[in-house]
Amino acid sequence: MSGWGVTPTIRVGEMAPALAFYVDRLGFTLERGGPTDDNSAIARGDARLMIEVAGDLYSPGYNEAIRRRLGTPSAMALYMEAPDLDALYARLEAAGVEIVDPLADRPWGQQEFTVADPDGNWLTFWRSSNAG
Repeated sequence: MSGWGVTPTIRVGEMAPALAFYVDRLGFTLERGGPTDDNSAIARGDARLMIEVAGDLYSPGYNEAIRRRLGTPSAMALYMEAPDLDALYARLEAAGVEIVDPLADRPWGQQEFTVADPDGNWLTFWRSSNAG
């Protein structure tokens, strides 16, 4: 048994534009689901994410809580290691993706930048400063 795994779920208003962003712009691969599904699985390297439309998948109270939270600001960001950091940053910047925090060296020994997806979720891409 491999132990615990974590697969974050990103809740979105509409699946098709979310998948277009994650697959076409960020370079994730669609593993399951699709533009008309309520739940899709995507991957980029070792990173795995679930993309889910706020709908009626759970109990009524939980579904309503999800809908209330959809699109609200959060200080949380998903951190994903990206060996192709410079090229990814240049591609996203050229494509007009919202850069929340530009590419920079951090005092903890990483280079990183943060983008926002169309629903306002933050994703931080990083690599070790020694890897560049």
